[in-house]
Amino acid sequence: MGDGEVVREFRSRLTELLGEPLMVEDPLVTTAQAALLLEVPPQRVAGLIRAGHLPARSRSHRRLLLSDVVRSGLDQWMSVAEAGAVLGLGQTGVRRLITAGLLTAHGKELPLRRDDVDVLARLRQGWLTVSSAATALGVDIDEVQRMLRTGQLTHTCDVARPVYRHEVMAVLATRLPAAMEA
Repeated sequence: MGDGEVVREFRSRLTELLGEPLMVEDPLVTTAQAALLLEVPPQRVAGLIRAGHLPARSRSHRRLLLSDVVRSGLDQWMSVAEAGAVLGLGQTGVRRLITAGLLTAHGKELPLRRDDVDVLARLRQGWLTVSSAATALGVDIDEVQRMLRTGQLTHTCDVARPVYRHEVMAVLATRLPAAMEA
């Protein structure tokens, strides 16, 4: 669906919502109307306004331009709780990732870009817990922690999954020829 088609669809839905034809090309709408058009709770729209992702054009009751609502890209933003669901973490875990610099927060309400969270979720699939790395290497957890401290393995900055899978595989690959010679 092109931009023109999206705008026409939103105009048609707003006309239906108001029960009367629109008098101007780009009307001002309320937060509640924007929420109905976007099919989200009004609090989510208010959060976008507070975070600066959706410009409020006036201080009156009708303060959002329909075109801004259409272009808001609401689906591009997610809350810490939603990011936690995608990453398989709680809100505290997501906040740790933000503190570690693995995610960037953009305000308090809906602070995270969906694309950033999706990329991190894909990356984390290649990261291991300390116990998983220990099992794969055939060593104990203390040895993996020593390898992280000494730089034999690089820390991912994710407390829950600090070990890169590819580095564990590289360590195993260096051990295989030595085991074959013995």
